[in-house]
Amino acid sequence: MRLAEWVGWFSEQGDLGPERGVWESVAVEARPFMVAAELRRTPRQVLIVAANYERCLSWEAKLVQCGMPESQIHQLPSGTSTLFEDATPEHTALSDRIGALEALIADEPTVVIGAASAVLERTLPRDVLADAFIDIRSGQTLDSDRLLKQFAMLGYEPQEPVRLPGQFSRRGGIVDVYVSGYDLPIRIEFFGDEVESLRHFDPMSQRSVGSLPALRLTPSRETLYPLDGDERWGGEVAAMLAQSMEREAAGLPAEAAARLEELVTGDMRALSERVYFDRLDLYRPLLHPDSGCALDLLTPDDLLVLDEPFELETLVARAEEELAQSLHSRHARGEILHSVVGDYMLPPEHLASHERTLALTAMNALPEWLTLPRHDVGAVSLAPYRS
Repeated sequence: MRLAEWVGWFSEQGDLGPERGVWESVAVEARPFMVAAELRRTPRQVLIVAANYERCLSWEAKLVQCGMPESQIHQLPSGTSTLFEDATPEHTALSDRIGALEALIADEPTVVIGAASAVLERTLPRDVLADAFIDIRSGQTLDSDRLLKQFAMLGYEPQEPVRLPGQFSRRGGIVDVYVSGYDLPIRIEFFGDEVESLRHFDPMSQRSVGSLPALRLTPSRETLYPLDGDERWGGEVAAMLAQSMEREAAGLPAEAAARLEELVTGDMRALSERVYFDRLDLYRPLLHPDSGCALDLLTPDDLLVLDEPFELETLVARAEEELAQSLHSRHARGEILHSVVGDYMLPPEHLASHERTLALTAMNALPEWLTLPRHDVGAVSLAPYRS
């Protein structure tokens, strides 16, 4: 019997244990099998928190072996690269991250897998993320000029030709856009104001490679300006940033102070004009002060799976320390205003905030903040053969 068939049979044999609590004595090899059986029994959104990227890839490979379609599994990479240095965000990782965040609030059951530090990074609130999607379908009547303005509002950049996620272009009645979370860019052909066709195309050859009936346009960035036209950026927020800049520059060496004034002044200008720029993620705490992280996108009925929570706590503490050191060093060099880790990442204790949380452990050791009922599963590894 194939592994996927075993999962189907196993899911029909009754509950292993409560879906809220700690499953103890669960070998690494058994975890994907048991989670796949739970998903077969109760399809829903599931967020799996693992130790690192390699463990995430292992989870994905084994879930596929257990019969889960690859299209229903999404990796959630980190989105903090712009906090460590001023550089253009890595488009592929950003696209994958936004695609995974979208999957968490979608209607179709799916699995999102991410390292603990990536899961705890602050992101757009659920309501803001949900309102940022635009659905387009063949045969729909659509104002192409308004569509291009919506592209710009969602952080897309005009570029001819379109080759990377987050870019769009227009040539007459043809609009090309590389939507975050998609493997290929999409060509929208208009006949007047009617969407005549939607096609994937190869960004290198520019040739169509397949049609699709509908498209969901997602944000191209994880930090967005308020979509309601909030104009505070021309007034109170700019004044607050100017005061912070002057106060902090006074405590820095002359060279660092001059750099801070130059950079922040440019940032304030871009913010007041609602222009997207590479350093925008630094100001996410101002744009979205009530933001949570990926697990806050789950509904109460969705499932959070913690893979070896004691190990997760250690790795999150290390990630917090690295980010804190980077923020402190960058401020000392006059690259950013003073900020703290909590502005961009939630503490490991937040992993215990979801109602339906299932922790899997072989060590049977738990961090103090995880106080859940325990259930001994007894799924231990076989003793290795010796010769």
